[in-house]
Amino acid sequence: MIESPVVQRWKAETAHELILEILKDRFHTTPRDVTKPLRAILDEKTLRRLNLLAAKCPDLDVFRDALSMLK
Repeated sequence: MIESPVVQRWKAETAHELILEILKDRFHTTPRDVTKPLRAILDEKTLRRLNLLAAKCPDLDVFRDALSMLK
């Protein structure tokens, strides 16, 4: 099934918010150098992996490294 770009963007935005909530809850901050590259990601599989990483990573540097590897 082909998904419309609008639906894809909406789903990605929802995933972004969930990931950022996890990071903020765990690390008490969501710096711009994390939020900006995260919001550029629209691929659902990638966002699912990042969601799991946000829940398990020991610190924000590990999450940043994962984001930088996606570029």
